[in-house]
Amino acid sequence: MFLCGLGPAEAMAQAVARVERVDLSLNAGLTRLVLEADRPLNALLLNEPGGLDLTLKLEQAVFAAGPAQRLAAGVVERLDLPASNERADRLRFSLLDGAVVDRAFALPPQGGRGHRLVIDLLPADPAAFVAAFAQPVLLPATLVPVAPAPASPQPPPGRDSRKLIVLDPGHGGHDPGAISASGRYEKELTLAVAQALARKLRATGRYRVALTRERDQAVKLMDRVEFARRREADLFLSIHADSLAADRATRGASIYTRAEDATDREAEALALRENRADQLADSSAAGDVDDVVAILMDLASRDTRRLSGRFAGLLAASLAERIPLRRNGMRAANFRVLAAPDIPSVLLELGYLSNPGDEALLFSETGRAQLADAVAEAIDRYFNAASLP
Repeated sequence: MFLCGLGPAEAMAQAVARVERVDLSLNAGLTRLVLEADRPLNALLLNEPGGLDLTLKLEQAVFAAGPAQRLAAGVVERLDLPASNERADRLRFSLLDGAVVDRAFALPPQGGRGHRLVIDLLPADPAAFVAAFAQPVLLPATLVPVAPAPASPQPPPGRDSRKLIVLDPGHGGHDPGAISASGRYEKELTLAVAQALARKLRATGRYRVALTRERDQAVKLMDRVEFARRREADLFLSIHADSLAADRATRGASIYTRAEDATDREAEALALRENRADQLADSSAAGDVDDVVAILMDLASRDTRRLSGRFAGLLAASLAERIPLRRNGMRAANFRVLAAPDIPSVLLELGYLSNPGDEALLFSETGRAQLADAVAEAIDRYFNAASLP
């Protein structure tokens, strides 16, 4: 829209940003889109209903990047760019999977570069994607240079302001969980991995860590959730492993967030198996538990789901650098243990005990150390990113 009282040439000179360059790249699990222009850019990111299409709506822009072209990287399957000098107020792109905006910021001209609008997209489950774009996402045009997060102020005497991470070793007691071909129990593996990760996190001095179980004992699913809520945890990570009786070839870790509708049948079946754990502990009516879950889900905030998706994406990227990760490694299903409405919660399936390679890796000290390093790195990145705009 031209400014009132001005001719087309004058209006374009005063109101239209000239986009000189568009870059799309993948780095450490984040898909980064950079638009460079001769003036600051204001934008909205909108979801195209019914699919994985996004629209980046600009106030006024003309593109000077050459002929019309298509870009693709990371979660972006296709980004269509207009031809040089073609006026456009929006860019449309399709995603391979759900995603959320991890962060977006503007940079001032420097080093021969113009004004830049930077958008980092993080893979996320479909529920997090829908929630994140329920309303248009306003992208900043203010100058927000990227810098390390400032040091936290010293807490008052007697108060520890460090982030609290609750680790939840799956199964325990009379519930062994999955059993490997050689007879090893999932409950032993999950506790060993949680203890190794707890040592790693505590050694940094940056976190407090609590485990929902410290020994071989059965803990009800909703008791695990309430354990984290009573302590006002900042992050909840439930640790599990899987097994496929008739399949020794499938291997690799998977990361799950909670959604009422599972992303696929395998995810739905896994959630059903995990949710049955309480049936081994007592004979409580299933309807009683379902009522609690329903209430908690009604209270679940959009921001909690978004943050869960953010951490899941960072965790997937970190794990992929160290251990096998399933091709469709980010999923969602209706896990009761992820029901806390106010705590970002993720379930990590370490791998398949039915696969000899996964079993050997996961039950080794080296494998557990690799896992601990990967998860700790993801947690660091998650809380560092949370401190940025």
